[in-house]
Amino acid sequence: MAVWVRPPAPNWHLHTCYRCGAARTASSGSKLAAAQETQLAFGPSWKVLDTCAYGDREGIADLSLNAAIQQDKDLHFHPGLLDIATGWAMELIEGYRADKLWVPVSYDTVRVYHRFPERIVSWVRSSGSNRNVDETASFDITIAMPDGTVCMEIEDFSIKRLSDMSSLSAPVKVGKTEFEPADFSKSTQPLSPAEERFQHNLSQGIPPAEGADAFMRALAQNDPQIFVSSLDMEALIQQAGIASDSKSETQKFDRPQLDGDYVAPETEIERTLVDIWEDLLGVQNVGVEDSFFDLGGHSLIAVRLFAKVRKTYNVDFPISILFEAPTIRACASLIKERTGISETSVSEVQKPKPKTRRFKHIVAMHDGEGGSKAPFFLVAGMFGNVLNLRHLAQLLGADRPFYGLQAKGLYGDETPHTSIKDAARDYIAEMKQVQPHGPYFVGGFSGGGITAYEIAQQLETMGDTVALVVLLDTPLPQRRPLSRKDRLSIQMQETRRKGLVYPFVWLRNRIRWEIEKRKSSQETRTAHSFHNAEIEQAFLHAVGSYEVTPWSGRIALFRPPLIGTWTVSGGKLVNHERAYLFDDNDWGQYTPQIEVFEVPGDHDSMVLEPNVRVLAGYLRNVITTTEASISGKGRVLSFNTIEAAE
Repeated sequence: MAVWVRPPAPNWHLHTCYRCGAARTASSGSKLAAAQETQLAFGPSWKVLDTCAYGDREGIADLSLNAAIQQDKDLHFHPGLLDIATGWAMELIEGYRADKLWVPVSYDTVRVYHRFPERIVSWVRSSGSNRNVDETASFDITIAMPDGTVCMEIEDFSIKRLSDMSSLSAPVKVGKTEFEPADFSKSTQPLSPAEERFQHNLSQGIPPAEGADAFMRALAQNDPQIFVSSLDMEALIQQAGIASDSKSETQKFDRPQLDGDYVAPETEIERTLVDIWEDLLGVQNVGVEDSFFDLGGHSLIAVRLFAKVRKTYNVDFPISILFEAPTIRACASLIKERTGISETSVSEVQKPKPKTRRFKHIVAMHDGEGGSKAPFFLVAGMFGNVLNLRHLAQLLGADRPFYGLQAKGLYGDETPHTSIKDAARDYIAEMKQVQPHGPYFVGGFSGGGITAYEIAQQLETMGDTVALVVLLDTPLPQRRPLSRKDRLSIQMQETRRKGLVYPFVWLRNRIRWEIEKRKSSQETRTAHSFHNAEIEQAFLHAVGSYEVTPWSGRIALFRPPLIGTWTVSGGKLVNHERAYLFDDNDWGQYTPQIEVFEVPGDHDSMVLEPNVRVLAGYLRNVITTTEASISGKGRVLSFNTIEAAE
């Protein structure tokens, strides 16, 4: 969850000390009192403040662990050092009085570069008006080593003034009822649908007795993603893969509270779609004006939904059609239009018509196509569907038009693109209808980033300005092959780990993989795949023949943490796909100015909740600073990549 940003130069703190003037020190070499010790009794681990000095809306302090707590020096971020380093400069609040307690509320951004040594420097700046008459104050804080090497940067650390401290002295009452729900089974009253849903959800959770142990085990893991479950994981996965067509075996919950009222189906198509939606979504009493997304729908459910639509009505829609027709009523209208089924209802003239499809590739991912800011165009991944990018579109903000670019062949019976250049050309033709002139903001998820890169090349050849190219964990079209030496090293490591039988196990798995690949190839050509096999084959052919050429524009790569399965010659990392890992996904050989941002999750989950919130925040900042540099209202912030600090 870190973004590798180059810290300030090591001598920055010397200039700060000069601006802040003479420092305060305690007599006889003891520690200074913390700012709020009149309100709280700090223990010896919090006696860490050596000196402090104040300037104009800024202050600088020296802190160190005292001799009595040297046993804590092995902590990466000593809590006493961190707490006082962020809270010592209360006098930066205009009119500050020590008779009121200010408590921490939140950090906006925290960037970590190094663990804390035993001595640190804290530079605090006011980031808000910070007056005692206000309820809150905010600061930006840099914590560094004595030589100026930055350990941590904090933006918008917010604190709140307590007007009544009685709540702090009140005894904490924690009883069994606060952790365990009432026993509904002993109730003489029948449960409401909401209570039934609540009881079911509680039964699936982690019991209080297991929670603390599970939490500590989770903290001890080094994996980038951790799943904690009180259920047997294999049984849970098996259960998740079971799809039953029997309504009696599918538990359904009551329709959630939505903005609109329930609207009953009126036609046979609508009634059929209601049955399908309720079955797949597990929700009863679905109305024909309810949004698929508001009911909890996602891309996996959408695939099954349109598979059933195709089986029932013999019509084929890409799942991205849900952006244009997110309700049963709108979907029913599209089906009627495609099939020619004649149906009438009492309110036929009042039914809203779905949006007219203007584009083959462009999908508007905001209702009303967004606000007045420059649009952002994002090419979908290898299979060409944009539905998994919906969360990112929402979080980037409704004030910016967000357009997904989906693959040729998803809609109708067209042959998919077999050339990256051809795909880019057709995408640009539709992009020009939305935004005739630059500067353009383009990007791509996974393999779609390769097409976005080519779009930028072609736009500049046409004389247009490309402000930014965004790559969401995009690999190079052709990865560097493993050297023979490194292949042998991997085989040796696996042999040592798995024993002398490993070569035979490898051969068996290889044969099994070939069989499964052929089987999968046949299965993906069924009616449920929505041309996935054809689009995948065409894309792989396209990237295999695409030649990357250098580009000098601004380019930002967002990728998950690098996780190596093997370490080979020269300390290089190789992942489970037997590909070398590079900090910049190896794009730096063509775009040395590339900026790299590390975001939580893995290749797929980085664009899904909750990880996508971090990605959206970084992407929003990059786009905003780029716009500011173009308009002359600011400067582009430099996010130069550096090697990960210890």
